[in-house]
Amino acid sequence: MMFLHGSRQAVIAALVGLVITVTAFSYLRYQENQVVHDALEAETYNLQRDIRQSLVSHLFVAELLAREWERSDLSIEERWQENADIVTLYYQNVQGITWLNDELDIELIYPQNEQPELLGTPFAKTPLLEKLKTSEGNRHAMMGAAGNLGRISSDIAIFVRVEQEQTHGFLGFVISLQSLFNNVVRSNISEGFQLSVRSDNDILYQFAGDTSLRKEWSHFHSLQLVGNSWELSVWPTAGHLEQLRGGISVAALIAGLLVTGMLTFVLYILGQSRFKAQQLADSNIELYSEIDERERIEKQMAYLAEHDSLTGLVNRNALKRILGEWLETESPHKKAALLFIDLDRFKEVNDALGHTVGDELLRRVARRITKLAPKGSVLARAGGDEFLLAIAKPDSRESVIKLSEQLLQALDTHFFVDVYELFISASIGVTFADDADFNAEYFIRNADTALYQAKEHGRNTYKVYDKAIHRDLTKKLELVKRLRHAVSKQQLTVYYQPKVELGSRRISGLEALVRWVDDDGSIIPPDEFIPLAEDTGLIIPISEYVMEEAFLQLKQWHELGFEELSIAINISGKQLHLADLVDDIMERVNEAQIPPNKVELELTEQVFIENIQSHTRFMHSVREQGMSLAIDDFGVGYSSLSYLKNFPVTSLKIDRSFVRDLPHNEDDATITQTIISLARNLNLQLVAEGIETEEQVEFLLQRECSTGQGFLFSKPVPARQITELLQQYKGLIPIQIA
Repeated sequence: MMFLHGSRQAVIAALVGLVITVTAFSYLRYQENQVVHDALEAETYNLQRDIRQSLVSHLFVAELLAREWERSDLSIEERWQENADIVTLYYQNVQGITWLNDELDIELIYPQNEQPELLGTPFAKTPLLEKLKTSEGNRHAMMGAAGNLGRISSDIAIFVRVEQEQTHGFLGFVISLQSLFNNVVRSNISEGFQLSVRSDNDILYQFAGDTSLRKEWSHFHSLQLVGNSWELSVWPTAGHLEQLRGGISVAALIAGLLVTGMLTFVLYILGQSRFKAQQLADSNIELYSEIDERERIEKQMAYLAEHDSLTGLVNRNALKRILGEWLETESPHKKAALLFIDLDRFKEVNDALGHTVGDELLRRVARRITKLAPKGSVLARAGGDEFLLAIAKPDSRESVIKLSEQLLQALDTHFFVDVYELFISASIGVTFADDADFNAEYFIRNADTALYQAKEHGRNTYKVYDKAIHRDLTKKLELVKRLRHAVSKQQLTVYYQPKVELGSRRISGLEALVRWVDDDGSIIPPDEFIPLAEDTGLIIPISEYVMEEAFLQLKQWHELGFEELSIAINISGKQLHLADLVDDIMERVNEAQIPPNKVELELTEQVFIENIQSHTRFMHSVREQGMSLAIDDFGVGYSSLSYLKNFPVTSLKIDRSFVRDLPHNEDDATITQTIISLARNLNLQLVAEGIETEEQVEFLLQRECSTGQGFLFSKPVPARQITELLQQYKGLIPIQIA
């Protein structure tokens, strides 16, 4: 409906114009219709009068002739022919004359050649008979249907009673109404009119070529004559109707519509012009407002793009730009320092007290750092609980170190937020521009690296960036990339180290250990890549690979006849978070078709106590499946031994750090003796790791530790060498090759 805006006057003019035009048209059309009705009324009256006069003239002739016959001395037969010729000559509508006797029988007919078969027969088939029978003393003409004297049903008959002294009867004229109406209508009706004559819903006569307007425009008159009632209706033709109406109403309608349309159009154009002008003015105002709003938003976005909404400090991107500007200039900016500050245990505040308290704590930390920041420095919030303090012109490196110590002390002092007294600390990474090759991105990266080292050294401390640290990290990243490639390309392999019965030197089982053989054939030590695998989550696919290979290999050794051999698999702490770990292990055991009681799972002490409730469920499930459970590196972890009471452990492995200096180190001997006694009292099996001398074997045997593994017996070697050892020495470790 947008076209209506600004066109109110045009709409009003259109409505008023239409109302006036329709009213004028209706009035003029009404007047024209009245003219038509008047014309029809006059025409109907004239036709009714002419028809009546014509019929009356026939009645008069019939009565006149009947009276003359009564006064005449001549007989009816003598006057018949002469009078009949005269009547039919002057009255063409009379198509026949007849004489009825008192018995109403037909005695004479004129012309004689017309219906001669009726002579001597009764007059019949018309209601007029009743009038004739009761007409004694009636001196007037009687008119009605011609009955059997008529040629067609519309013919009528006029009878007059004749009473001579010698003769009594009825003189009758048979009149054709069709002929009578034709003569009257053709000589008297005006051009453009049509009519019909009805009697009791039967059409006696119709003069019409177009009956479409008959129902709407007919004017009716009743013809009452000698007891007969006919209905005359007259209506115009379509053309004559328009002539009678004239064209004034239509002309007025067309003129009114044209004038209304033109006036409406003019007013609409004017209204639209005013509306468009107003709309343009409003648009200009809105445009200026929108431009101002957009400029405001752009400024706000530019501000938010470089500022932290919580603390109002600049953000990391803004600081990077500022550092870039500093380092592009000459000294002293190129002596700039950067402190990367990370809050320790801030997550605990958020988790315990909610983000509202945490956010307020961050704002207070920012204010406290700002108070200690030197003049000309820039403090930025890097995200989360991390802050970056850039010092443009430090006095010296020592002053930056001193500032770091002051910040640690300030942040280690309590904060009051609402009703809470909060204690936090911070770790700080310190770096200088010259160590970053005066590159802003390297500058921030080096500070982050130093912060990582500070966290590694126990937190609540600071570390200054050292390029050696960066080289170590770069080497570590490269090693992670190579490890991912090795895992995806299946470049890892499984080595096996025998577990030996110390007394008989019989191999009772093997521990499966993963080894990474590089492309040049060198072996990368597990202590280099296993921690990386733990950190990156690669330990899970590595452990699954080792498990699958070890189970299949154990199946081969069982088929060779060494069915007493068992296999020990190390389980990572990350694997214990897998929901279906036990099911996955059993699926591989079943696929390899090895007995579950020949499978031992080894976990370190730290892994045991890390989520005691969930790990307890895992351990009981392992034992329910028939597998064994061992604690690896026992004695170097947590001092609490209460978990041994609750965990379904089957064996302990004495860590190599206690075996290495046996039997000469008294402390190691005492600890080893204690572990052996503990295991014997708890009915647990024992395995001593790291055995390298016969003296160690002797010491362990004397204290009833019967199983061990170490380089004295065999280093971890590929499965092929273990197979050769089993087959050549029938499962024994000979002393001479140890």
